[in-house]
Parts: sequence; structure tokens; C-alpha cells
Amino acid sequence: MAVAAFGLYGARHLGIPPATDEVVPAHTSWWTGPVVEVPVALRERGSRAQRGRASAVEDHSAQKARLRETARQRAEARAAAADELRSASGRFADVRLTSAALGLLLELLATALGNAQISRRAETDGFDLDSARGEDAELGIRLTVRRTAGTRTVLYSADGDLLLDDLELDVGRTPAAVDGAAEAEASVS
Repeated sequence: MAVAAFGLYGARHLGIPPATDEVVPAHTSWWTGPVVEVPVALRERGSRAQRGRASAVEDHSAQKARLRETARQRAEARAAAADELRSASGRFADVRLTSAALGLLLELLATALGNAQISRRAETDGFDLDSARGEDAELGIRLTVRRTAGTRTVLYSADGDLLLDDLELDVGRTPAAVDGAAEAEASVS
């Protein structure tokens, strides 16, 4: 209303806070109150915008290259861990897994147990695992977990040993990876 009736616009410098160590009561007159330092650009042009050329855009290509290289190395390490798990399948008691292979196996095991359909047996206090599978399509690896009473699966690794009671593990290729490997082999011969 003040703008429409009297043309009274708000003061431009009120957006600048006073010094933090000065406490000014609300009843202090602006004549006698402390002075607020107003930047020259705001005083002369009425704008806080910076003048002059904009700074050059930073070149992030070196950082992007480092990140791509790190991602490539991580993908290669995961692929090597998947190959190690596939080669050790069925003979986990004879093999000491690397940290990366055990980490991938635990990832797949958590997925498999999360996806499992658990059903109780009426005749005993046990349970069955149906469809306990975990896979990584990118790596072409699948873990199948079966519950077999009385079995012990021991996984030896550089990080320690893991004992799985009543569980059997079978590591293999995903169906898409098997088809892709067969096509690649056929094209080579």
C-alpha cells in the first residue's frame, strides 16, 4: 500500500546485517543507531552483482578420467572375484578365497536368502528353502542355496573363515551368460 499510495519503496541496504557483536534494541532511532557498512557497488549502482568477466569454466576432464579408471578397476576386480567363485564352486573346503571373492559371495548369499521362499515342515521343526537364488547379471554369476540338514559348508578366506550350517552353495553362470559364452565360442570356431 505504501508503494501504491506514496511511492515508498523499501531501502536497498536493509539486507545487510549489522555486526554480530552489536545488539541494537528495536526502539533505537536510525539517526543515533550504529552505521552499517554498505558495499561500494551497492551504494553506487544499487546492485550487488559482480562486474567484469565471468571466470572460466573449470576443466574436470582429469577428475573424470580418474573416476572412469577407478570404476574400470573396480569392475575388473569384481569380474575376477566372480571367476574365482565359479572356479571354486563345489570345492570351497579346498580353496582360500580372496577378500573380493568372499565379499561378492556374501552379497549374493544375502540376495539369495532375501529372495528365498521359506516353508515349514509339518513333520519336523525344520524349514525348507525354495528358490534361494541370488545373481548378478552384469557379472553373469548365480548363487543357488539349498538347505540340507547335517551339512557344513566352510568358506576359507583371507579375512577369516565362515561356517554355514545346513546350507549348500552352488555357484554358476546365469542363463544369459551361458548363452553369451556359447555364442562367443561358436563364432570363434
